[in-house]
Order: sequence, then C-alpha cells, then structure tokens
Amino acid sequence: MQSHDRQLRVAILLPNLQIGGAQEVARTLAKHLASDRCTPIVCALFADGPLLHDLAQQGSQVKVLYLSRRSVLALPWFLADLIRMWRALWHFMLEHKINIIQTNILGSNSFLVLALAKAMKIPVVTFTFHSQRFLPTTEGRSLKNRLYCLAYRLARHWTSDYVAVSNEIKQAMVRLLGLGEGKITAIGNGVDIDRYRQPTDRERLRRQLGLPPQAPVLITVGTLRTAKGHRYLIQAAADVLRRFPETHFLFVGDGELRHPLESQTAACGLTEKIHFLGSRQDIPDLLAASDVFVLPSLWEGLSMALLEAMAAAKPIVATAVSGTSQVIIDKENGILTPPGDAPALAQAICDVLSQLDAGACAMGESARRRVAASFSVEKQAAEYMALYERLLHTHARRRWGDV
Repeated sequence: MQSHDRQLRVAILLPNLQIGGAQEVARTLAKHLASDRCTPIVCALFADGPLLHDLAQQGSQVKVLYLSRRSVLALPWFLADLIRMWRALWHFMLEHKINIIQTNILGSNSFLVLALAKAMKIPVVTFTFHSQRFLPTTEGRSLKNRLYCLAYRLARHWTSDYVAVSNEIKQAMVRLLGLGEGKITAIGNGVDIDRYRQPTDRERLRRQLGLPPQAPVLITVGTLRTAKGHRYLIQAAADVLRRFPETHFLFVGDGELRHPLESQTAACGLTEKIHFLGSRQDIPDLLAASDVFVLPSLWEGLSMALLEAMAAAKPIVATAVSGTSQVIIDKENGILTPPGDAPALAQAICDVLSQLDAGACAMGESARRRVAASFSVEKQAAEYMALYERLLHTHARRRWGDV
C-alpha cells in the first residue's frame, strides 16, 4: 500500500490530563486533526484530569492507562512499573493500529516509548519539545541535564523527527543535540481564536471573584513553578500599587510554589490585592474579566496562555524570553521586559495601565490580529499533518529501497 493511501492513526502521548500548555496543545490537535484521513487518539499514561471532560465534550478519542512510576532508587518496583508500562502501551498501540506516535512525555519514559515503537515497527515517532527544560542552557548545566542531552543525541538516530514549538528552541536543539536541519521541525502552538470571542458577563464574574467593577485587573496564567517568574511579579506589584492603588492581580494556576508565593504575598502586605485562584477551566471568561495579561517567565517554549491572551485582545506585558519574543513585537502588540527584572516589569505594567482607554486597546487588537494570522489551530494542525505525511512517505520510500 502506498503511503499516500494510508490512514493516519496518531497517538498523542501525555503524562496526564491536567491543565497545562502541552495538554492544551494535545486537545486542540485532537480536535483539528480529526478527519477521514487522520484519527488522533490522546493517551495519558499516569492520570486523568480536567482535560478528560473537554476531550469527551469535543468528541475526541481518549485513553487513560493509570500507570504507576516509582523512583529508580526503588529498583525492583521501578522495573516492574516499566514492564507494566511496556505491556499497556503495546496493547494500546495494537488495539488502535497506531502508525504515528507524537510524544509530549520527555524524560526517561520517552526512551521506553522509542524502544516500544522500534519493537512494534511503528513507522513514525516524533518528540515535541515545549520548552528547553531538558537542554543544559536554562536550568544550569546539571548532571541530569547533561545526561538528557546525551540521551537525546543518541535517540536522534531512531527518531523520525523532533518538533520544537518555537524557532529559538529549534536553534538550541540543533546546536546542543547535533541535529541537522532536516531532523527537526519548528511548529508553533496554535490557539482556537473563536473560544475567546464568545460574549462574557464581565461584571458578574468580577462580582463572583470579589473584584470592584471598575478596578484595573491584571491576570497571569501558568503553573506556579520557578520558570514562570511569579515572584518577580509579586515584587513588581508593590511598585504598581503605589501608582495605581485600585489594581488587582489574578494568579491562575497551581503548583509546587503556591505556598511560598502566598507567603511572599503576605510578607509584602498584598493579600487583598493578589488573588490565587488555582487551576481553572474558565480561562476565556477570566481573560474577559481582566484588563492586562502579564507573563513574567524566566524561560518559555511558546506559551499557550500568552496566545490565548492575545486571542482575547488583551494588552500584553511579558519578558523577552524564547518563544515569547517570537510572538510579541515590542511596543506594537505588547511590551517586553528583561526576565527577572521586577522594576522594569513594574514600569511596563504602569505604562499599559496609564493608557487603558486608548493605546492599550489598540495594542490588544494588534495582538489578536497577530495570533490569528500566524498562530491559529488550523495552521498548527495543517503543519502537523504535512509533517506526518512527509515522514510516512519517507519511511515508505526507505522500506522499498527508493532512497
């Protein structure tokens, strides 16, 4: 059978179905890849989460394996978990006749997936890098990062293609993993713009959140971890409130740093102004109820939260880090500041708040036009489809000795 006649059956692998950037990419791809030509199936290895309901509601196929993964220090149980994972994935791939694996599970488990694909002769395996987390340029040159870098260098010989969600990540991977240009593809994340054009009762939601109806409201969305730079936003908030004392800040997301960040907020005397909302599924509504989106990250891949805020036509204040600087044109559709610089972040926020009635609105509209033109889910899905088609065609040619 020729490759162009072949049905694409894509397994989109995730660790869990919690709220996060990789999970949102999987949700939108599952929705927009589905066609007579392509059947995407989302598979979570370890746990379900809020995304399970969203996937079911949009009619996507989804499977949760509920596997365990214990530390390598408990070696017998660790090996038993690996065997169970191998068997469960084998049955899943066989049942759904998978011929393409797109894994978003980086780390040791990704190499088990690669070995499984080789054993089952699955023709196409792609690794998607959503950030530079495992590359030794962002979190320091630790032994762990060096080992991951070495492992991905070795894995490139058995991987169909790597995918980077931004050009900056692609260039870092080319340099650090020794990849040729033909072994990695940059495909930007995409956002479902229509979700952020729906009418919302802004005043009602503000009442529910205990926010004054006319107060300036800033929102940041992201997991509460070091990379997201929330502590610098808390520092900046104190300066902002001296100039704009009615301002409120919404921190949407949860994570390992929630308690330390809440403690920092209390120490700064800002508990009445900074609201920790935890994980939420009503992001479009929360954006509609807010005036400015802030992304204070220390490093990024290509933030889905940023693209969503742009789709909602919010003026943006963000740090000039990988991925973000690919999307935001400084002073045109947002304001960029150096990462980890709280005074600069505060000044940029104040600049936007001082022009909410005019300039900031124009900036938000420019952001929406930018994301609609270059970062739509339709464009993202089309680029993934083109990649899958090309890789299947290349595999077929090699199999039959044409190359």
